[in-house]
Formats: sequence, C-alpha cells, structure tokens
Amino acid sequence: MRKIFIAVVSISFLVVGCKTENGSSNNNTTVEANNSEEKTTSSNTDDGSGDAICLLDKLSVRETPTAKGKWITSMSLGEKVYFTGEKHIDSVTKKDYFKVKLIDGKEGWSRAPFLAVNGKVGVMLKKTNTYKRPDLLTKTGEEFSPMDIIAVVGEQDDWVQVKGKRATGKYIEEVWIKSNNISNNSIDIATAKYAGIAMAKPTMTDRIKALQEVVGNSDLSESTFISLIKDKIRDYESKNVPVDVQDVKVDE
Repeated sequence: MRKIFIAVVSISFLVVGCKTENGSSNNNTTVEANNSEEKTTSSNTDDGSGDAICLLDKLSVRETPTAKGKWITSMSLGEKVYFTGEKHIDSVTKKDYFKVKLIDGKEGWSRAPFLAVNGKVGVMLKKTNTYKRPDLLTKTGEEFSPMDIIAVVGEQDDWVQVKGKRATGKYIEEVWIKSNNISNNSIDIATAKYAGIAMAKPTMTDRIKALQEVVGNSDLSESTFISLIKDKIRDYESKNVPVDVQDVKVDE
C-alpha cells in the first residue's frame, strides 16, 4: 500500500508539472501575439498622416484629385484639418494633392503646396524679419507684417521655421523667424483672419465698415490686435475725405 501511495503522489506531481509548463507556453504565445499585433498597429500609423494647416483662404476641397473634380467645400486660412496620408499627382498637370478630412467629417482632395502637414497655426504680432536658416547672418530682407497668418513647421532654440504667405508677397514661403514674434492665441488668429478680409475690400468705405464690425465683435474683444485695427480705421478715415468739387482746380 505504501508503494502504491508513493506512486500515485509521484504521478500527481508529474501531471501538475505538465499543466504548468503547458500553461506557461500558452501564455508566452499569447503575449508574443499581442506584441506582434501592437507592433503592426504602430507601423500602420507611420504613413505621414496628421494634422495640417490650410495656408490659403477659400482653398477648394474636391471629390477627386484634379482641378476638374467636383467641388465639395472650401477651407479657411489657418484652419486645422486632418491629412489622411493619401497623396496623388495629377497625371496631366503634375500638381500634388493631399486627401484631407475636415472637422465636420467632410473628406476630399486639396492642393498639397497650400497645406502645412504637422504644422501649428500662428499669427505675426509685428513686423518680423525672415531668415534662410536659424542664424542672424542669413537675413533675407523680406518681412512678415502684423496679422500675417502662418504655420509653424519646425523649431530650434529660440527660432521657429514657418510656412505661409506674407501680406506683401505672392507665394507661399518657408523661412525662419524669432519665436517671440508669433501668437498662437485662437482669438488673435481669428481677428487677424477677419481683419485681412476687411482690408482687402475694394473701397476705403467698405474697409472701414468691415473693420468696425471686427472691432465690434464681442468674441474678438480680447485680441491683441484690436488697438492696431482701431489705428487702421483712423488711418482709412483720414484718407476717405470726400473731395469738394468746388475746390478742384480745372485747367481751362
């Protein structure tokens, strides 16, 4: 009986040991599978997708990546959208397009040069010198104006690399400036956007009226630019004096 009891106990230990080994093996397999799945998921996000800043007011969003694609909507200067990572080059025009998703869920294609992927929107606080590189010796001679809206696309020490169009420029540029010249306050950015539209009106009277509406907007009252806009209104008013016909000299 004693021998039988010892044999039974020995067999029990062997069975338990086998179960433990099998259980450990299964757990290890599960962990490895999970790790593999996590790695796969991570690699799928490395496609260049991410937030993007619109650098052109009324930039079109179309169903297909071509200038003839059906128009869906337009984006606002400084608006943040999501770049899906999908790119396309028009075989005819050779123009680059990015696929974007707007905050309201609309998706479509827009011209790539007018989007700053992984950029952060900002606005110039004052006249700002531009540089080719983050070095004071590389000054370009061109300046950004107050209320120019741009996207910050890089940083180095007290410098930032920005992408955008200067008020006095014709094209989208990518340059370096000192970081203390920029505001990323959403109210400042919105105020600058509406002031820019106002100052583009065809007549002085229209500009004055539009700027007064900006100043009178309570949602924008805390903007850094309100005093600057008031100065601009006074400047326009001084230049908008009607001409008295009787004072005009006419050569006979």
